[in-house]
Amino acid sequence: MRDLSWNRVFMALFLALLSLAFATSCATSTLSEGETSSSESPPVQESVQPVTAFYYDFKDVPVPKEMEIKRDKSFVFQTTEFTAGLLTFSGRVELDSLISFFRIKLPEDGWHFLSSIKSPKTIMFFQKENRLCIITITSKTFTTDAEILVAQGFQGI
Repeated sequence: MRDLSWNRVFMALFLALLSLAFATSCATSTLSEGETSSSESPPVQESVQPVTAFYYDFKDVPVPKEMEIKRDKSFVFQTTEFTAGLLTFSGRVELDSLISFFRIKLPEDGWHFLSSIKSPKTIMFFQKENRLCIITITSKTFTTDAEILVAQGFQGI
């Protein structure tokens, strides 16, 4: 009786090993069929730039991707000639990082830095043609808020 149970254990172990060997040989043959020969050049990968900013209603004012728009605290006035209004954002971004972002990115979209005020709230002023962009940044315990006001009709500030 003992010999019969050892035979069953041995047979089960043998079948399990045989199944494992079969499965790995199929995987190996599948992998080798998919490989390219050394004479072929590897496929060229396009360099993809990571998205660091989004544009919302103001098509020339970028906002870091970490910031989330607060539609209930925003309003936009749009005509065929211009778009003006206030967009409000909140996100887990460091205050200095957000200030640097706007100082670098807005000039890339044609805005000229005018001045800034640093206090518990940081206020940044930019001008582009006859438009004014005022960005107010407030640091909170776990988030940072930004209000972006774009107004039309300012000349020579």
